[in-house]
This record gives sequence, structure tokens and C-alpha cells, in this order.
Amino acid sequence: MGIEAFSAAMHARKFPLEFPGHFIGGEWVHDAKAEALPPSVNPSTAEPVGRALLSRKIIDAGFESADQAKNLIRNSTLDDRINALGRLRNLITDYEAHIIDALCIEAGKARWEAEADFRASVQQLDSILAERHNIRQFLLGPVMLAWPGTEFDLQPNGITLAFLPFSTPLATFVQCLSGAMIAGSPLVLMPSSHATLSGILFAFIIEKLDVAKGSVNVVFGNYHHFSKALNDKRIQAVIYSGSREHCDALRRDVTNNLTREMILQSGGKNAVIVAPKSNIKEAVRQTIYGVIKNAGQLNTSTSRAYVHESMLSAFKEEMIRGIRALKIGPTDQKDNPHLGPLYAQKAVDKFLRYQTMAKREASETWVWGKALNTGKSGYFVSPGVHFFDELQQTSSYQTNVLMCPDLSVYRYKEIEEAIAATNDTDAALVTSLFGEVDQVRPWIPLLKSPNVLINLPTVGLDVFLPVAGRKLCGDYRLNGLGIAFLLTYPQATKVAHSDLREFQGWPALD
Repeated sequence: MGIEAFSAAMHARKFPLEFPGHFIGGEWVHDAKAEALPPSVNPSTAEPVGRALLSRKIIDAGFESADQAKNLIRNSTLDDRINALGRLRNLITDYEAHIIDALCIEAGKARWEAEADFRASVQQLDSILAERHNIRQFLLGPVMLAWPGTEFDLQPNGITLAFLPFSTPLATFVQCLSGAMIAGSPLVLMPSSHATLSGILFAFIIEKLDVAKGSVNVVFGNYHHFSKALNDKRIQAVIYSGSREHCDALRRDVTNNLTREMILQSGGKNAVIVAPKSNIKEAVRQTIYGVIKNAGQLNTSTSRAYVHESMLSAFKEEMIRGIRALKIGPTDQKDNPHLGPLYAQKAVDKFLRYQTMAKREASETWVWGKALNTGKSGYFVSPGVHFFDELQQTSSYQTNVLMCPDLSVYRYKEIEEAIAATNDTDAALVTSLFGEVDQVRPWIPLLKSPNVLINLPTVGLDVFLPVAGRKLCGDYRLNGLGIAFLLTYPQATKVAHSDLREFQGWPALD
């Protein structure tokens, strides 16, 4: 089966689709003794769409292939590898309709959202290609500044293992592959079992990419297999985006991770701050956008709003109107709702538990979040919005990253109150400020959030945030193409002058 046949079967909804295998060393690989992973499910219908088969032998083959490719990659130039990213850009554009279809079917993304994710990924590659002649200097800048007259080069750390989450498979694929290509790092990509369709499409694209065999391998799995794979000592860099619990567990694995570059990012307790005299309709519209994009299952999703007391009544009225106007429904056909399904029934159950907690704790529930019957068997909910007179850091509901379409609203009188509350979290990833630019810009240095957006929703930069979250969200790491910096190390070379002038100040040894 090739990409055209696979895409045609997906377009015709002939589910579950045949699993073509894992892509290792430039070939599609099977193991007769492999066991079936939990199926990938269409969250709009609760029906299986595909299932991967995996064994320890397959995982070992992926790392062996990457290990053998190290010398092949070293023989390539940075220009060669950036040219490969140019081909990647062309290939994902060639298969745009198929990729967007997979995101709508499997990730539960509305078409408008899948198309936005696709555009962002292409723009990321365009930015890399536009800066191709500056990339080496950007990555080496700090050491080049400190040692003028010394020759520097970038050396790859070694094999990189990267996980592709269900929520942002395309964007994460582009980010990880771009970083590894620029770094010259052999890559083992592990798509989540919830991202099987996307992962297969990406493997077909890699097959057409014309890169060194084994330099990019696709091995399907889930968090359990990903964490177990870290026992392989050949892995030198780890990229993972997922739940707080999973990231914490990876951080605690000291035995495996002492000598590795760990790039971990989990969901943030992301907030918006609405300033006095701001455009309330626009502030509410973008807050809702941050709450509902990918059904609130993004690391950058909005979960808190701090509203100046003079704006609270108007904010409430507009928020209730906006939530009630949302179109919620399936994303796997031609419909284009505002809000699609959560990824699984367990996510719906978690959402409903938190709605009960919020109802008990809130001063007032503006919109009661509930499971929604759309006539389909999918995992649909309507958003919840709750107002609190004060922030309680002992509350499980108010402090946890929920990863669902839900919003807590607080009033503030002085901006220092809102900034202090926003900063008082170990999960600050993005903060959005709504108001006149000259009014809100002075607040930026007071915020601990590493990414601050003005008059944009917290999801405004999606997975391509420049900086990963602080503390529990990502350890202050570079993000986006900046991961290439973390996948390499600078190597300095300096040759003595022919007159040995470096030794002129040294005392004689006789």
C-alpha cells in the first residue's frame, strides 16, 4: 500500500485501515510476533480507524537503524539537510488534503483548525528556509561572541527519540524533524497510538523525502512504550509533549536521563488578563477561541481569565452569549463546527468530574459544562465557565491543568493582583493581555510566563512557541526550531599561527 491508496481508503472512510508497518531504515517493517496496540479512534463516532502492531524487536530495530545512520548524516552538509526540509515543505503541501483529513478524523479538529495548523507548519518551514544562511550563526552565537578568531562547528548529540501527541501531530512532526535535520541527529519518531493515521501519512512522506536511510524512523507506540524505550543507552536526546504526570515521571527517571538532553513540555495553566477599557467583544472572542481550540486539549489552551472589575459585567454577558452561540459537533465529515470532540470517553468523564467540583466551589456558574448528545456516539461536551470571588491554591479544580474546554473567571481591582495570581503557578506557559498596547506592554516584565501575547489568544502561537514553559511546563527550554540548539553541542577549533605568537609571553623552560 502506498500513500495514494492509503489516502483514498481514508477518504472513503474504509475503517479500520490496514496497518502498513513501521518505517525503519527506509523500509516498512513488520514482526509476526507483534502485539496490537489500543486502536486509534475517531472521537466523533467512537469507532476504531486503525491499529498498530508493536514488539520489542521493532523498537530495537528502530534504534539500531538510527545508530547505523550516524555516519551517513555526518557525511552530509547543513545545506543538504536544509534542502531536505525544502522537499518536506513541498511534500506536505502536495498531500495537504490528506493530512487535513486525518487531523479532522483522528484528532477531532474542526476543519478550520486543521487548516490553521497546516498553514502554521508550512510557515515554520518557510521561515527556516528563509533563514538558512543564518542558522549556523544563530546556533553558535553565544560561543562565537566569546571567542573571536576561533573556528566553531556544530556536532550532533546523537540519536533523538521524539513522541508525536494526538493533539498536534503535524506541528510536532515538523518541529522535531526540522530540529533533528539541522542538528544532524538521527531521529526515531514515535507517533501516539491515538495518532496512527497521521503517523502513517508522515512515514509515507519520509519515504519520499530522499534522506539517508535510517536517519528518520517511525515506530508507533504509546507513553508506556516510549518510557520503556528510554532504557536504550544510545538515545542522547528526548522530546516529549504530554500530560503533567508523564513529564514528571520522565523527569524522575534519573538512571536513564542524567546524560541526556530532555525536552519535556506539558499543559500550562494559561491565563488571559483583560484590562480596563479594552474591546470586550474581541477579548471574549479570543478567550473563547483559546478555550475551545482542539477542545481545550492543547498545552497552550486558556483556563483562567482575570477581568478588571469595571469590565466584569460586560465580560459575563458577552461570554454567555458567545458560548451559547457555539456550534458543537463531528469533525470527520464536511461539517465545520467551532468545537469538536474530546479524544476519548475518559476525557469526558474527567471533564464532568471537574464540572461537579467547580459547581461546588464557584461563587457563580455562568455556563454549566455538560456531556452533549449530537446524534453521534462521539465524545462531545459543551464548555463550562465558572466565576470565583477568590483564587484558592488548595483547590484541585482551580490549580490542576484540566486539558478540556473549561474556564475559571476572577475579578481584579489593581493589576498587581492579576499579575500575582498569574505568576503564582508552576504551570505558566502563555499569558495573553487584552487592552491598549501602550497600556498593557509595561506589564510584560512583571509576568513570569515565558510567552506573553498581546491581543492574541493563548493558543495564538500553538506548538511553535519560542520558549517552552517554566517549571512543570517545560524547564525553561527553547522551543520551536530552538530545539536544534539542544540537539547539538558547539565544537571549537583553533590553529596556532606560524610564528607561534601565542607563546611569546611564556617564560622560557631552560
